[in-house]
Amino acid sequence: MRVEEIASGIRAVLAMRLVRDHGFSRKRAAEALGTSQPTITLYLSNRRASSSARRIAASEAARRCLDELIEKILARGAISEGELYDAAFSIRRALEMDERVKIIPSAVSGETARILEFLRKRVQAEQESAEEFMRAAISLRDDLARMIFRALASDCLRHADILMTLISAIEGGGAIDLSQLRRVDIETLLRKEEEAHIESLEEVEKLLPKGFSTLLVEFIKSDEEKHSKVLRMIMNLMRES
Repeated sequence: MRVEEIASGIRAVLAMRLVRDHGFSRKRAAEALGTSQPTITLYLSNRRASSSARRIAASEAARRCLDELIEKILARGAISEGELYDAAFSIRRALEMDERVKIIPSAVSGETARILEFLRKRVQAEQESAEEFMRAAISLRDDLARMIFRALASDCLRHADILMTLISAIEGGGAIDLSQLRRVDIETLLRKEEEAHIESLEEVEKLLPKGFSTLLVEFIKSDEEKHSKVLRMIMNLMRES
C-alpha cells in the first residue's frame, strides 16, 4: 500500500475511534485530523479508505501506533500532518513485516536460485534501511530535515516493492507484454515530463536558500530525470519489438 493510502486509512480508523469511543463530534474529529466534516462522514460510513482501514485495524503493531496518536489528540486536540505521515511510514513497515518475503529455498536451482536468494536478502536490507531512516526522521524536529529522511525511507520501501516484483517475475518466468504498453501514449508522457517538471523545478531552486530546501528539490529533480530515462527506454523497447 502507498503511504497516502495508509495515511487515509489512519484517519478513517482514528475518526471512528474518536467519534465512537471518545464522544467527538464530526466537526471536532475533522479539526483533530486536519480534514473536512464530509470526509469524516465518508470515513464513518466506510465509503472512503475502508480497505486500508481494515488492514490497519487488524495489525497489532499498527494499533499501538494509533493508540499513541489518540493520546496526542486527547492531550492537544489535534495531530500534525508530520505526525500523521510519520505514523503512516511506521504502520507501512509493520504491515510489510507481516507480509515479508521469507528467505526460503526456491524451487529453482543453479544460477537462478542464487539470484533469487540475493534479491530476497536485498529486500530485507531495503526494509531494514527504511526502518532506520524513519527512526531518524521521527527523532528530528526540523520539518525539512524530517522530510529528507522520510523521502529516503520511502525510496527504500519502493526499492523493496520493485525487488519483490522481480522475484515474482523470475519465479513465474514472466516478461513484459509490450502489446499492453502500446495502449499508453509514451511520447506525450515524456514530453510533459521534460517540459513541465524538470524546467519548473530549476526555476524554483534558484529562489531557495542553500540547505535542506535545495536538497529536497534535488530529490524531485533526480526522480523526474529518472522518469524521462525510463520512458525513453520503454520507447526504445517498443521500437525494437
